Amino acid sequence: MLCSFSLFAAPNNDERCDLDPVIRQMDSLFYSTFTKDKIYVHEQELDKYINYPIDQLPKYTDDDLRMRLQAIPSLVPMTFAPQVKSFIEFFVCKRRALMTRMLANAQIYFPLFEETLDRKGVPIEFRYLPIIESAFNPHAVSKAGATGLWQLMYGTAKHLGLNIDSYVDERRDPAKSTEAAIKYLKMMYDIYGDWHLVLAAYNSGPGNVNKAIARSGGSRNFWTIMPYLPAETRSYVPIFIAAVYAMHYADDYMLKPAEPKRELYAVDTILVPGRISLAHIAKVLEMPLEELQFLNPSLRASIIPFTQNGFPLNLPVNYFSLFEARKEEILNDPMMANQDIVAAMSAVPKHVWVKVKQNETIQKIAARYSCSVAEIKRWNNLKTTALQPGQKLKIMVMPDTPVIPQPSNSVASTSTPESDSLLANASTVGTSTQTITKYEPVYKIITVEGGETLSKLAARHSTSVDEIMKLNNLRNTALSVGQKLRIKTGMKAVSVQVPVEAATTPIAKEEDCANCIKYVVQPGDTLWSIAEKYEGVTIQKLKETNQFIQDRPIKVGDVIKIVL
Repeated sequence: MLCSFSLFAAPNNDERCDLDPVIRQMDSLFYSTFTKDKIYVHEQELDKYINYPIDQLPKYTDDDLRMRLQAIPSLVPMTFAPQVKSFIEFFVCKRRALMTRMLANAQIYFPLFEETLDRKGVPIEFRYLPIIESAFNPHAVSKAGATGLWQLMYGTAKHLGLNIDSYVDERRDPAKSTEAAIKYLKMMYDIYGDWHLVLAAYNSGPGNVNKAIARSGGSRNFWTIMPYLPAETRSYVPIFIAAVYAMHYADDYMLKPAEPKRELYAVDTILVPGRISLAHIAKVLEMPLEELQFLNPSLRASIIPFTQNGFPLNLPVNYFSLFEARKEEILNDPMMANQDIVAAMSAVPKHVWVKVKQNETIQKIAARYSCSVAEIKRWNNLKTTALQPGQKLKIMVMPDTPVIPQPSNSVASTSTPESDSLLANASTVGTSTQTITKYEPVYKIITVEGGETLSKLAARHSTSVDEIMKLNNLRNTALSVGQKLRIKTGMKAVSVQVPVEAATTPIAKEEDCANCIKYVVQPGDTLWSIAEKYEGVTIQKLKETNQFIQDRPIKVGDVIKIVL
């Protein structure tokens, strides 16, 4: 009976699904930047469906499930098997949060998939394949190097005609990678003539499928050759069938899609000559950089390369008029001048491998790299916080942006105060400069989950209850589920190029005023990017607190007071 396995079935069913390599990769990709909370609104109404009581979900016998699978209109056989049942239960009961994101992403990607599949004559149900390949994450990269929504390997992608260079990886381009993946599916069907075997070949390669066919005595039935396939591929077809079932019958199981923060479906392309950084475009248009990156995942360095006919930039249609109005400013990207392209490329998040030392805790590592314990666990698929000496952990970091020295006789900017009022000058024009090192606290906004207390949060983030209460103006220790808290996760050293007079000006400490800090403007900063660093801070609040901002553009080395 569906969703009863956690109560009545063998105890290893749940654990087996949890440890399945395909499921573990889906979980890892689901927690990435582009599929969790950066793009989607967190709503209490959605929590109600995610945490829907399992015992109130519909229950079906094996015969019922068999009939429901057969009722799905599909050219790929929706075969019932014990493995399929286990994964169906897993999706609709244990991975409900994952399914809400998949339902939301389906609204974005399915129209593209369906049009291409129909045009190429491939069954429409392959639109579900990116769920188990990448969790609809166009930036997904597997341990083997497979990349994009369809998880194409480098050699396969090049053979299929995709371009991969330092600027662009078309495996991350939803449209181009979809064309390539469907072309590959058709090639596999021409070989095997069976869609289950096509799925197996897509996962492990035709070589492994051919070996399994030979070892089984020549059978071309997936369920017959399954014992001879690699372990991951044995579960691949059952997981695909289960994902199709869960998405098709989502309403029956009270699964609702998460809602994006903005209308992400109304997107069109605009031709842009290179070289321009996405950070510059986002700054001029005053739109979130992560949203622009989300819509243009093929730009691996977040830089639009020069192309003869212009690069097709994906942009929400409601930004088109503003783009045209400020086109001249957008095309004049100061980050692309001279060596500044290095600085722009270094702004792309990267991962490093950290070796755990003797007596080192996950809390200490999180503080050192300005991230949370929960993020380290997600990046490394850790079930607990226990670490072993010598263990290697993957940590996502934002490399320091190199400071490019500017000649003292630089020509002054001709930009007007109106156009520069939100911008910091990229260089300290016409002044003597020096580099200073300062230490800044690193903060993170977290959402309180069920059963959490201030003591637990303080221990997890290597801070104290008093400090959390002070940062968030809490009068008592009571917390509510969904409450947002600002947490100090560590300190970071920052090298800043500032005018000599600014370098000698004493900078007020964070404690000099209640609930405020002093921020030193760095190269590339804007009022928008500064406000984005701190919860509840807006451009208007920055202007109200700092009178000089209303009189002139901010400059590198300016000290801005931020009230938290």
